[in-house]
Amino acid sequence: MSWVSTVLAYSLPFLGVVLVVTLVHELGHFLVARRCGVRVEAFSVGFGRELIGFTGRHGTRFRLSLLPLGGYVKMFGDQGFGRDANGRIRLLDRHERECSFFHKSVGERAAIVFAGPLINVVFGGAVLALLIFVKGLNVASPIIGSVAIGSPAAMAGLEAGDRILTVDGQSAVDMGAILDAIGRDPDRLLSLEVRRGAKDIVVPLDLRGGPADFGLTSVGREHVAVDPAAAIVESARITGRFIAGSIAGIGEIIVGDRDFADLAGPIRIAEVSGRTFIEHGFGAVVLLLALLSVNIGIVNLLPIPVLDGGHLAFLAIEAARSRPLSPRVLKFCSLGGLLAILIIFVLTTGHDLARFGLFD
Repeated sequence: MSWVSTVLAYSLPFLGVVLVVTLVHELGHFLVARRCGVRVEAFSVGFGRELIGFTGRHGTRFRLSLLPLGGYVKMFGDQGFGRDANGRIRLLDRHERECSFFHKSVGERAAIVFAGPLINVVFGGAVLALLIFVKGLNVASPIIGSVAIGSPAAMAGLEAGDRILTVDGQSAVDMGAILDAIGRDPDRLLSLEVRRGAKDIVVPLDLRGGPADFGLTSVGREHVAVDPAAAIVESARITGRFIAGSIAGIGEIIVGDRDFADLAGPIRIAEVSGRTFIEHGFGAVVLLLALLSVNIGIVNLLPIPVLDGGHLAFLAIEAARSRPLSPRVLKFCSLGGLLAILIIFVLTTGHDLARFGLFD
């Protein structure tokens, strides 16, 4: 593969993933802002000089800009004032205040800010559900491979080769999920529907006072097709575990239990995107897109000024004290947040470059 092909193979999937995640995030802000009656002056994917764009019928300038690492939605009156033709600050009139972001209620502004991260999480979960429905799942087979002697499974009469169909009436396709469901409340009676040979039978299972280990293993892994409802449920389960893992990982980095180098910068994300596409194809890139969208939604809720979580923190303070923070305080906090983001960007990029041996 030539160097041109290599660059394209790595950069195009990365740019595609970043552009879609950014578009979805800013679309959340845009749609809720319009719903709340705020005039949106610009909707940009990317920063810097405009490459292509057009003006919508409500006056919004939609643009694709030069630097694709992020984007923004510029709302009218976000500072609470306007400027005249000479650039001088002026107060907004009554009609302008009606469509000004600053003059909306705290609840409306919080909804606009929260919509970006929320739609990232919802979009990621929806893409994951669609992928699961189309591709199916590779799961630990619900067919029993072995039963431990003297275990609750053995005493219930379960045998190797039985396929578990339901647990207390709930459909079962994954042995891991089956064991989780059984172990969630071990001191109880429940019933399993299993297929043995050509017959389906119901096996009562008494876990009261028995050993903690249910006592069975799966025969191996298998590929299963799922219906739309099961795909949504599985997507919600995976998304929930991913969110919990992301939050736990951020907490471990903050308290020092995890190395800062575990954070991925843009170079590492580009590498992962390209390698995923080259080794596993388009479907794997779609999976990466879904998980990255969820992750971006969670990270944006961190209470760092310039991130959505920082804006939500300011709005919470405003609601508590019944008046906004002073422009001086907001400016100081925003500069601090921007500095923190730049430091994180530089450190993660430095770690990414070090992984390629640049500093050896």
